[in-house]
Amino acid sequence: MRKRDKKTVSRKTTLIVTAALFFSLLLAACGGKSPSATDLKSYRDLSWEGTELTVKLGTNKSTGCEWKNEFGDDSVIGYSINRKFTLSGKGAANGQAIGTLSAGFEGKSKGTTTITFTTPCDWEGNTPGYTYIVTVEVAADGTIISAAGE
Repeated sequence: MRKRDKKTVSRKTTLIVTAALFFSLLLAACGGKSPSATDLKSYRDLSWEGTELTVKLGTNKSTGCEWKNEFGDDSVIGYSINRKFTLSGKGAANGQAIGTLSAGFEGKSKGTTTITFTTPCDWEGNTPGYTYIVTVEVAADGTIISAAGE
């Protein structure tokens, strides 16, 4: 009877863990401003708090549509440690590496400058690629005052 009790406990534990993971993933998918897979091609988002600026861009690693950036003046703003790629659930299910790049930047000194983002190709892998320019204003203490993309 002891073996049967262990199997029952093991099955119950597995069921509870599986249910918890399912609900965690469901909550993560519902929370936040994640774009749908169809919106990723044109997804561009800016946010900032204190000295940290975050630029989010739709990315298609499957075709080479990956973002690189250059600073207009790197004495005004530079890289922060915050940089990640989040895979889109629908893309992953179809074997594609599509999702969002979240690139973090840190204000350094007073001024206004640009961060120019470019891709070598478009969403489908054809040339030319995309360009997205973010103009950012930084206070003397490195606080981000404003940012706008075009």
